[in-house]
Amino acid sequence: MPNISEIIDDIKQKIKLGKKNDTTPLEDDSEDEFSFVLDEETTAESDNDLVAANEELLAKMGELESKFPKIEMMVTNLRKENENLRSDIHNINENFQDMMALYEVVSNQINPFIGISKVTATSMEKVEKIEHESTNLKKRVEELQNDVVILANVYLQQHDIDLDGVINEILAEEEFSKAILGEDSDDW
Repeated sequence: MPNISEIIDDIKQKIKLGKKNDTTPLEDDSEDEFSFVLDEETTAESDNDLVAANEELLAKMGELESKFPKIEMMVTNLRKENENLRSDIHNINENFQDMMALYEVVSNQINPFIGISKVTATSMEKVEKIEHESTNLKKRVEELQNDVVILANVYLQQHDIDLDGVINEILAEEEFSKAILGEDSDDW
């Protein structure tokens, strides 16, 4: 697409080429003087009109040329503002959607007459899934505790270890060491 300045320069060239020359050759010398004078006057008037019209057009084109950079800047600024507005509207739309999701969650928790929305339905599914996993983990921990107790009993039985005797010996040693150190003077 040609630049507007190029188009205006092209129009100026065409206007300059369209001007008539002041010297027009006489075709027929047989005409009388009166008709020749009238032709010269009408030609001079039309030439003056054309020159005035050309000058007026050139002046208007000069005005347009001077206004064109300002118009280009305004269009560029409007495009930038339009892009900024689009991004702002996009952000507002995202924030609005987030607010509506939050509103649904809060209103469903407070108002029992409102049905379950997609957000609360997924939240409820997640909570139920977590509860199910926690009960499974509790069962596994209990089973592991039982297994440890059974394994400990088997180990103690295989090695003929009296657990009650070991515990009593440790407690007796602790009391004996307290008595020697004098920590348990109130008991004597």
